Amino acid sequence: MSVCCATFPGVTGSVAAARRFAAGALRIAPGIAVPDEVVDRAELITSELCTNAVVHTRSGDPGRTFHLRVQVGEQGVRTEIRTRPPRVRSSVPRVAAPRPWAESGRGLLLVDQLATRWGTLAPLEDGVFFTLCWLPGQQCAPDRAEPLGAV
Repeated sequence: MSVCCATFPGVTGSVAAARRFAAGALRIAPGIAVPDEVVDRAELITSELCTNAVVHTRSGDPGRTFHLRVQVGEQGVRTEIRTRPPRVRSSVPRVAAPRPWAESGRGLLLVDQLATRWGTLAPLEDGVFFTLCWLPGQQCAPDRAEPLGAV
């Protein structure tokens, strides 16, 4: 198993860096050949969830950060985006049907379609996670991340 972690400033410019970091973590995982399609999906999902971290949580406040953790195993990947609390108290990420003319609001719909599984890290932490499996019908990643200590 391979685990890579990084902290990014809570600004929109960090989203591209987080996306590259996630793709790199998948490509350099020792002894694990992550399919290109999984890398592509992970990049897109990471981009959407990191954008939400900056826009919808206190991680986007001046001087704040968000944390990205990529855990790669032989059958899949689990990625976590750990954030500050949401801007709107008791706000939970959920898929909503966007209006056809809306310029935004489709990110979680994409995440829901592309991820094997996704959800919040609550109640233990603020943030979200997603898993991607490349062996059909298998549980590819643990429900919780392997403990590494404080991030």
